[in-house]
Amino acid sequence: MINRFETFIMTMNQINRSIQTIKSREMSAYGLKGTHVMCLYQLKQNPEGLTATELASLCEEDKAAISRSLSKIESQELITFTDVEGKKRYRTIITLTEKGSKVCDQISQKIDELVQLNSKGISDEEREVFYRVFAVIADNLNAISKDEQ
Repeated sequence: MINRFETFIMTMNQINRSIQTIKSREMSAYGLKGTHVMCLYQLKQNPEGLTATELASLCEEDKAAISRSLSKIESQELITFTDVEGKKRYRTIITLTEKGSKVCDQISQKIDELVQLNSKGISDEEREVFYRVFAVIADNLNAISKDEQ
């Protein structure tokens, strides 16, 4: 049982480090970081726009991290805030600008290339089973972590 625990933790740490390294390397050309990319990705998936609170939830990040990310990507003119009278900034609707949409398209193409490289040697059936099992593990760990709080 301990060996399974150690293998799981060490593998997850290795995957996380590799993902962070790839994100950093690939996004530096755009002056972006991983959290920025996740915000842009979620906004591309939701063209009607999202609030900062919704983005935080979808990106599974805290509001402060999302707020910092939004400031950075707004300064690059990749997003815009729809000013809603009387609403605080974190409740305003955020959408991609045309420039932001183009950057998202370029990033999506790069992500597709990386996913293809990452899938080398894995059949479609194996990938399907992996993601199903991986989702169950994530749900189980999430439930356990909430029980402990």
